Amino acid sequence: MPLPAADLARLLRNRPELAAVPSAEALERLLAAPELAVPALLALDADCHLVSQALQILGGEAGRAALAELLHDPGDRLGETIETLAAWGLVTLDGGGDGGTVRSPHPQGLWANPFGLGRPLRELTAEDLKSLVKGLGGRPKGRKSEVLAQAAEIVRDGRAVRARAAALPREAVALLESMADGQPVFQHAVWYGTGDADHPVTRLAEAGFVVRDGWEYEMPMEVALALRGDGWKPELTGQPDVPSVELTGPADGLAAALAAVDQVEALIELTGTQPIAELKAGGVGARELKRVAKALDVPEQAVVLWLDLAFGTDLIASEAGERLAGTTLADEWLGLDPASRWQALVESWLAMPQAATFRVTGCCEEHMTPQAPPYQFESGAGEIRRAALRVLRTLPPGRGSSSEGLLPAVGWRTRAVKEFAPAAAEFVTAALREGELLGMVQEGALTELGRAHLDGAGVAGRFPTPTHTVTLQNDLTAIVSGVPAPQLTAFLNGCADLESRDRASVWRFSHRSVRRALDAGTTADGLLDELARVAAKAVPQPLRYLVTDVARRHGAVRVTSAASVVTAEDPALITELCGTRALRKLALRAIAPTVALSALPPDETLELLRQGGHAPVALAPDGTIKAEPPQRRRLPVEPDPAWDATAILQGGEPGTPAEALSVASVTGEPIVIVWQRREHYMEDIELTRGTVSGYCHDCGTEHTFQRARIKEAHLP
Repeated sequence: MPLPAADLARLLRNRPELAAVPSAEALERLLAAPELAVPALLALDADCHLVSQALQILGGEAGRAALAELLHDPGDRLGETIETLAAWGLVTLDGGGDGGTVRSPHPQGLWANPFGLGRPLRELTAEDLKSLVKGLGGRPKGRKSEVLAQAAEIVRDGRAVRARAAALPREAVALLESMADGQPVFQHAVWYGTGDADHPVTRLAEAGFVVRDGWEYEMPMEVALALRGDGWKPELTGQPDVPSVELTGPADGLAAALAAVDQVEALIELTGTQPIAELKAGGVGARELKRVAKALDVPEQAVVLWLDLAFGTDLIASEAGERLAGTTLADEWLGLDPASRWQALVESWLAMPQAATFRVTGCCEEHMTPQAPPYQFESGAGEIRRAALRVLRTLPPGRGSSSEGLLPAVGWRTRAVKEFAPAAAEFVTAALREGELLGMVQEGALTELGRAHLDGAGVAGRFPTPTHTVTLQNDLTAIVSGVPAPQLTAFLNGCADLESRDRASVWRFSHRSVRRALDAGTTADGLLDELARVAAKAVPQPLRYLVTDVARRHGAVRVTSAASVVTAEDPALITELCGTRALRKLALRAIAPTVALSALPPDETLELLRQGGHAPVALAPDGTIKAEPPQRRRLPVEPDPAWDATAILQGGEPGTPAEALSVASVTGEPIVIVWQRREHYMEDIELTRGTVSGYCHDCGTEHTFQRARIKEAHLP
């Protein structure tokens, strides 16, 4: 049965990896795939794990009343937990109230040993049941069903079972307790000729507490429950209490958010003119990080975060593994309003698997070596970051906590704390640190901006309205109060130099900045007209003088192609240039009163003349002045197509190539693509708007195909 639109939208927000699925039928199949469900389930809290295990114990389908009977729920959390599992597509709900039915789309279950218990008695062989009954003091007889009833009757008397366990040798009791408490399977290899009669697990098998299957010994579920004691039930605990303190002041997060947007913008502009070098081994090295930090005037930790976020948002990309440069998507991002730019960065941060400011895998002591930014790698930091933010959402507004105070609650919300124990505490600290740089967190609490974003509320209204006017001062500065509009920023960056940005942004005009605008093709009159259009008041006289003075000198020297040729209307100027020692590298040689030849190409000649304090212009082949717009490196990147819940609801034709490609891109399964009458067995495929890329085992290389021309594709 297809999901309602609202439920589907909620599911895709929680599990965006399913967004590429083209039809409701394909989505239903993927929701039933255990390999996709297990990571989603492990990202949820401990109570969700308990309910999932309880449902598996009950056969994958149960009423709410049966689940409530199996679990201890002092905080009345069962209903909320079931709703959470449904929102992640891990259960389906039929009916409401206590009579509703909860179903798992995974009939075999997702847990190897739910609640740390082994297989139930009904799944044992007749021989295993006979061995168990005999070891526990009974006399097995009859068919399997009769022996099963005997075994169930014996273990139902928990007091008697525990009394028999207490009579075992000490080593056997220790192993018995370990297996009963959550390790129901014990491996013990017995080689030919070796004796194991005295091994504790052998004693347990003889006593009927475990059954043997080759080298594995397993404690049945009912035996473990008898040993745990009458009345034992898994308990839904809810999140542990988080110690908190009152904040020293209001925390709206806006100043940090605007600073984050500005610094990522500065990083993009830097990569447009000075690409960031990468190490041969990949990533940005310490020396280059120092250079970028100095250029942006920010700490190195902030640089690493901005690199990771810009890379994760495709605002920068690697060029041949040698340097990082801005992308075509960066221009689109720069044209957005500040709120949209900030949200794009935050979404990138939430999705990152690693911690930008503590870039280690963290699974063990051997994997605590930092890795160079900005490439992503698998780590528990992402799960821990998201769990930490969920914990912060539970704190009352105006109260914050420390990383130490958050850690137990974070551990309840994600198993990653146990799985990445060596780095878990530092990952929580990194989440708070990075959240502060982004304006999501302040003093261990969510800011108003951060809470609004996580709650799904609009944040655009929390950002100041972009300013479209500038105040021009007599001291040749331009001041924009609040947040300048992207168009105003682009204009001022083209004719002035940014000096500072805080609650107000300050640009300064100079001979060099005005000449830069004129070099880009602007005329003096055009520049003054545009300044008058955006100025809150009249253009100051000193600024008019500056523009007209630079324009008067602009083009006095002209460079055209040959090897290159330098011309000037004033013969004295040519004489001066030829005799200037700073221009010796040009080897200028006058061939006419107003013409000189240069030994260097036009671009280099222009650069050296400008360094010498002149304002030359380049000439086009037809003799007109050639505009020189700022050169920025931009690598072409296609945006990922946005998912459309309506399209999924409307469905598609099952078995089509488009569906097979989408499923393979989500699950990572191999796929056979027929291209030009030849089959290509491919893995790890990635879909963009117009292409399919992946590794072809038949050809032993990477392939990129045009999606529109793939007429046949199927899962093997």
